Amino acid sequence: MEKAYLDLFKELSHTAEIMAEQVAEYDRNNNDEQGEKTALVMRDDFGKLNDKLSAEDFDGTLTKAEYAKLMVGAYIVVNNLHDRVAALKKSIDGYENALIPKLQKILDVDEDETQFMADKVLILEDNN
Repeated sequence: MEKAYLDLFKELSHTAEIMAEQVAEYDRNNNDEQGEKTALVMRDDFGKLNDKLSAEDFDGTLTKAEYAKLMVGAYIVVNNLHDRVAALKKSIDGYENALIPKLQKILDVDEDETQFMADKVLILEDNN
């Protein structure tokens, strides 16, 4: 196994371990005992895999089950990244299509009309 893949797999298993811990905490806070148990098992599995990959004597050999865990971890990370990208896109859209145009309208009026325009455009629209 090339060092670049070893480094990637270590980072992947560590990230998946952290994400599983976050899910366990979320489930704990929402009184989902089964979800918490499942997430803690995943956390421990990814932690063990990361320990193996990080060991000084690791020879680069993984079992099929360990590669399967890496695949699951990759899916977890990718789905999380998709969620983050969607949230960022929504935020960008809000700035570009809502806030910036409203601020531009305020800046387009004379100084003595600034507060009037601000009061007019800086309202939250009822989406009902």
